[in-house]
Amino acid sequence: MLQRRASRLFLLNRGARAPIARAITRASSDDAHAAPFPAVTDVKTPSELDAMVPKSHSQAIIFDFYADWCGPCKTLTPMLERAVEKVWPKAALVKLNTDSPALAPVVEQLRISSLPTVMGMVGGKFVDQFKGAIPEAEVEKFVARLVSGLEETTAVGEGSTGDGSAAADYGVGLDAATAAVFGGVGTLEESVRTHVATVLTGVLNARETGPEMKCRAFAASAMLALRSDPMDVAGAEELLAAGKKLVDGFTEPKEMAMVEARLELSRDVAIGDDLEARKAAHEAEPKNFENLRALALALYAAGDSEGACETALKSVKPSFGSQDVREEGKKLVVRLIDAVGSGTPLAEATRKRLSNLWFL
Repeated sequence: MLQRRASRLFLLNRGARAPIARAITRASSDDAHAAPFPAVTDVKTPSELDAMVPKSHSQAIIFDFYADWCGPCKTLTPMLERAVEKVWPKAALVKLNTDSPALAPVVEQLRISSLPTVMGMVGGKFVDQFKGAIPEAEVEKFVARLVSGLEETTAVGEGSTGDGSAAADYGVGLDAATAAVFGGVGTLEESVRTHVATVLTGVLNARETGPEMKCRAFAASAMLALRSDPMDVAGAEELLAAGKKLVDGFTEPKEMAMVEARLELSRDVAIGDDLEARKAAHEAEPKNFENLRALALALYAAGDSEGACETALKSVKPSFGSQDVREEGKKLVVRLIDAVGSGTPLAEATRKRLSNLWFL
């Protein structure tokens, strides 16, 4: 079954939706303990969906994507309403008309391609779904599974021993998610994006994770936004700012600097740039800094970080050009080092070569 964090729906594509950091913060706020939603709610705008995320910590939220012209939808929706009314307030049904222009970004983001589609959210994440009209007995089982999952999640939260084991588990997941998003450039595969978004939202919403872990998760979320299609630079900036606010009494994680560097590069890099044309231009004028810089960025955008660093280092050589040009070359190399990640073998090797070339 599909499993997607709220970040996938609400956080990684700003559009008409609320800012990423605000939505994440709300997902674990005390709003979850306010009055429950009615058994059935019609949602008409993406902004109304924001309120569903924190509420899913105290109610199982069932999203019914339908259309007025859809025959199976007309059969399924009344069954969903009856099943939810039997267990309310433990569950609530949210109806979304996919023909509504205002909801088009949500439909596109979740790749709703057939109707009806029903998705269940518990604890700030999508945990189950089905498509098409199914027997009423199966609808009731679907709702019951979500309610059961909600009760288990609540019990775990209330029964936490505080021995650090949960935090350690989150740490393992965060390490893997961070490695995935910072391990390349370009758009991530959908399955990877889904899993990473799940892990990161879990870290950000968990009571067991401290500010340092959340800071790293914000940085990784920002990187995920940069590796979306299209690239969400504004969302990444917002996430990065949210992470920086948490830095207090501990060293800023290196991932923050990596995101900052990649944000800078993203303003210059065009993913899918004509790499061969850049190579030809550089070969035609090997000491033209703008051509060299464009090639280095194109190599980086293509995923060849080593080639990008190698190319950028040429501009630091004393024989390349004036001192001013070498200064610009040095800045380019430093940006690439930060983007690759301080402490990685490539970054440290490039830093050492930069130092040797600069003082020749």
